[in-house]
Amino acid sequence: MYKGPQTILSVNRKTGCSIDLPIAHHCRPTRNCARACYAKRGPQAWPLPARKHAWLSTYLSGSDISRLIKECQNRSSVRLSGSGDLLAAHVPNLIRLADACHETRFWGMTRKTEIARAINKPALPNLRILVTVDSTSPKRTWDFPGTLCYGPRHPQDQVPSDSRILTVFPAHYSGKIQSGVPRDPRDCPAVRHDVSGCLVCGRCFSWWV
Repeated sequence: MYKGPQTILSVNRKTGCSIDLPIAHHCRPTRNCARACYAKRGPQAWPLPARKHAWLSTYLSGSDISRLIKECQNRSSVRLSGSGDLLAAHVPNLIRLADACHETRFWGMTRKTEIARAINKPALPNLRILVTVDSTSPKRTWDFPGTLCYGPRHPQDQVPSDSRILTVFPAHYSGKIQSGVPRDPRDCPAVRHDVSGCLVCGRCFSWWV
C-alpha cells in the first residue's frame, strides 16, 4: 500500500518546484493539449510518480496541509499543477497555503476558467493562475476576461494579437521545439532555451505585480 511520498513538492530544472497532479479525472484537455500532453508519457507517467500524483490530489482536498505549508515556506515560488489540472476541491486549501506562505508565489496554468476565477483574488496577491488557450479551445474559454497563455502552438497556428496573452508556448517535447514553429515576442524564453528556467524569467508569476 502506498503511504505517501517523502516530499510533496516535485522538482525539475525548468519550473523549479511544483505540485504535480493526475491527468485522469482532472484535466479538461483540448484536442491539441491531449495530443501534446507530456504527463501521459515519459517519467511523469511511470507508476511511482502516478501514485504520488493521485495521493497529492486527495491530500490537497483534505483537512490538514501543514506538511505542504512547511515545504513551501522557504520557496520563492511554487508551480501549481506542474502536471494535470486543479479541482474545485483543491481551491480552499490553495488559498490557505498562500495565506500561510506570504513570501512564496504560487502560480500555474489551468484550462478551467472557473478555477482561475476562484483563485485569482485581490486579497492574495501571491496566488495567481493563467488560463491556457490554443487553436482548438472552445469560445467559452477564449471569453475569459483575465490573463491568458497560449499553448501548445503548432506551426500552422496564428496566435492572436490579444493583450490578454502573456506567454506563448511553442509545441515541444523533451526540450525540442516542433520544427517550423515561428518565433513570437511572447514566446516562453525557457522553452526557446533563451534562459535556464522559470525562476530566471519570472514572467508567468510576476504579471500581477
